[in-house]
Amino acid sequence: MRRSAALYGILGLVLLSFGLVDYFISSGFRLFVWVNLAGGIFAIVLWITSSRSELSSITTGRSARYGANAAIYSIAFIGLLIAINYISSLHHTRLDLTAEKVYSLSSQSINVVKDLQKPLKLYGFFQGGENPAARELYETFSYYSPKLTYEMVDPDKHPELAERFKVSVMGTTHLQYGGADSGEGTNVTDLTEESLTNAIIRATRSTKKVIEFLDGHGEADPDQDEGQAEGYGIIKKDLEGEGYEVRKLELAQLPKVPDDVNLVVVAGPIKPIGQHEIDALNDYLKHGGRMIAMYRPQRPDNPIDEDAMVKLAADWGVKVGNDIVVDQVVRLFEGPALGLNPIVQNYGDHPITKDFKQRTVFPMSRSLTPEPNLKAGLTVTPIAMTSDTSWAEVDLDTLFRQQKAELTAKDTRGPINVVMAVDGNLEQLGWGKGDARIAVYGSTDFADNQNVTQFFNRDLFVNSADWLTGEENSISIRPRSIRASRFRLTEGQFSIVFAFAVLLLPELLLIAGIVVWWERRN
Repeated sequence: MRRSAALYGILGLVLLSFGLVDYFISSGFRLFVWVNLAGGIFAIVLWITSSRSELSSITTGRSARYGANAAIYSIAFIGLLIAINYISSLHHTRLDLTAEKVYSLSSQSINVVKDLQKPLKLYGFFQGGENPAARELYETFSYYSPKLTYEMVDPDKHPELAERFKVSVMGTTHLQYGGADSGEGTNVTDLTEESLTNAIIRATRSTKKVIEFLDGHGEADPDQDEGQAEGYGIIKKDLEGEGYEVRKLELAQLPKVPDDVNLVVVAGPIKPIGQHEIDALNDYLKHGGRMIAMYRPQRPDNPIDEDAMVKLAADWGVKVGNDIVVDQVVRLFEGPALGLNPIVQNYGDHPITKDFKQRTVFPMSRSLTPEPNLKAGLTVTPIAMTSDTSWAEVDLDTLFRQQKAELTAKDTRGPINVVMAVDGNLEQLGWGKGDARIAVYGSTDFADNQNVTQFFNRDLFVNSADWLTGEENSISIRPRSIRASRFRLTEGQFSIVFAFAVLLLPELLLIAGIVVWWERRN
């Protein structure tokens, strides 16, 4: 019995330690706490009653000195932990170790918050003045800038604020930029990172830039919503969310491109564009205009006429191939197969693709190459390239009618350029001062409603618009519409999981190890 007394004491300390840890960390599940405390106290009582003679000798002699030294070291260690915690409270740093970065903002949101020039305050109007999800989102935003603060408001207790900020719907977030008295305000009812980021952009931008989509030739329509696969409704919504004004351009009825237009998008015309319109577009570019030119492949069963736009691109240094990009894809149990939706993972060194490493998909894309004899003043940069297994197929009749394609000497072996950026120095070109910018896309389907949400197509297109309109600070990866899911537990459920998964197993292993060590030692 006396030989086992010390073992009782050690096991009692282990049980008490685990019980106290669970008591201070998790408050919902008390059974584990009481079992450990009761077992620990019982074991220590057994040790005390069995070792009365040994206890008197413990307080004197060498063991007492060793015990005192151990106590001093323990106190010093605890003091060090307190100091570290105090310093960390003064210099707050957050680490997100989740695989999908669930608790982090996207790079766009972070850049938007860090670039705030004036104070921005978020007012969250919720029932009872509290909403855990909203507080967590506001806290995440405020972490990246001291200029962003937030306040939770109960509209029943503070109706004057709701009336002042024109809040009529519960769950509204009001953004006040530049001060509560003279600042600009905007309201948003959707409690997501994307909606809040777009609202900050709208509130902080002093002017609204205009993007016009050329219309009247069968181009992709920005007014067609998500239900129409070939429309550009989703990308229009994305552009408007970032503060752009999106309109249609009926250039055939106008003498020139309107002066307030910051960017013209020509999204895959099917019918021929008149010479007057081509001249107007060229004149617009020669006066420092910006354009996104997108193309479709020629199909034997659905012929198109893009000759005028192909010539316009050639005049500005980009040759649009009369072909279609084919890539080999490997399907499980089927082996290699031909694909007309090449996936892109290689990007050029350009502001549009700065820090851009994500995948994009380019359905039905034509090849793009720089013209061999570029005019002085033109800089043509490849932006997106397909893989080495791809090629530009020129035999379109066999491809579309017989569903066959084979790499021959007439084809161009990959990687194939599918996006190119043109920067024209107008002074060197002899057309005036400033510069013209064009982003040329070999695919029109790339940004339609069916494909723009695939991978990171949306980010690449909107980044192109940002570069063209001079909003390079907005180039980034935007918040995903679907984020990693979270499994939320109640306080009681968390306590049970913590006790059994985090504490019980290590405790049992420790007790078993101590018992085995004790038996071998004796």
